[in-house]
Amino acid sequence: MIAPGGARRPGAVAAWILLGAAVALSLLLVLTPAGLLMPFRAQTADEVRLSYVLRSWSPRVTPILLGLGVAAAVLLWSRTRSRWLKGIACLAVALLAGSAWLARQNHFEWMYRPLQAAAFTGADGAHGVEEDDLVLGVTAGGEASAYPVRALAYHHLVNDTVGGRALVATY
Repeated sequence: MIAPGGARRPGAVAAWILLGAAVALSLLLVLTPAGLLMPFRAQTADEVRLSYVLRSWSPRVTPILLGLGVAAAVLLWSRTRSRWLKGIACLAVALLAGSAWLARQNHFEWMYRPLQAAAFTGADGAHGVEEDDLVLGVTAGGEASAYPVRALAYHHLVNDTVGGRALVATY
């Protein structure tokens, strides 16, 4: 069989197929949840369920795919003469390594940073909050706090202390 690179190299075609399949599956596992759980877009229950299943599998499966991809690339390196094809194999391994790393990240934390030191005031001193705005209210230890939903729409999280108790306000 003639393999990429123009010479007879047994196993090279199978190694290219394995490398391509590993990259495709790895990217599918990592990018599908990110694409389905886009902020400010409605998701169906099935999309959310699928995203959580893929997010739970990806940290375990992507290192296996990386190992298979490295093995295929090592085989291809020795059986391919073309620098372009060797470069493509290296790029594929880099994509697999990036997917394995990204599978352990929460990209939503990058997009939405929680408010760490939010400044709060009494109802009479609140600015930018209209009378009919929705708020998320919390009472603890004799203290009360309200968080405007409009402000939470961007940050999604507020780290605060109410009544001596640490809390995370979200919706």
